[in-house]
Order: sequence, then structure tokens, then C-alpha cells
Amino acid sequence: MTIRQYLKRRSDRYSTWAFAFLLAAGIAMGYAPRILAIRIVFAVLVAVVLAAAFWSLFEIPCPNCGKRLGSVGFWASVGRVSKVPEHCPHCGIGIDADMPNPSKAGAER
Repeated sequence: MTIRQYLKRRSDRYSTWAFAFLLAAGIAMGYAPRILAIRIVFAVLVAVVLAAAFWSLFEIPCPNCGKRLGSVGFWASVGRVSKVPEHCPHCGIGIDADMPNPSKAGAER
């Protein structure tokens, strides 16, 4: 598995969890009381959870050095290929390289 495949798999997992959360939230709101304050609090909660899931794509750690990939990880995980640096900004490993050994990644920290 390459690092790019790992990033896409991770992004797909987050998308699946976000979709499941929205589905559960929609079902829960169907049974919730129609009090405006409860609906506002619930809407803010949904917005915060989705923003955190979106932001976590910028915080993906490099499998080689463990530092965050930033926009490289975000754009590679959502599938954009043009105008994206194709390497980790910290250690320089390419995102099309094979995944490093887990024991090697932990030794460099």
C-alpha cells in the first residue's frame, strides 16, 4: 500500500463516519421535541463535529516521520492531484512511496 492509498482510505473512513453521524442526527432530530433552543444547540453540535472531522484531514500524520502533513495530506486524501506537493514537507518522502515499516516510523521520533 502506498501513502496516497493510505490517505485516501483514511479520508473515506472519515467520510463514512460523517455520513453515519449525519444520518443518526437526522433520525434523532425527527424524534426530538420541537423546542427552538434544543434545535439550535443540536445544530451547533452537528456543525462542530463536522468541522472537526474536516479539520482532522489537515492533521494527518506522516507515516514516516509522524509530523502532520498539512495541506499535502488533505489534498492527497480528497483526490486532488494537480498543484499539490507530492512529498512530506518535513521528511521529504513521496506520497506515492510504499508505506514505511511501523517500527521504523516510531524510531525517528
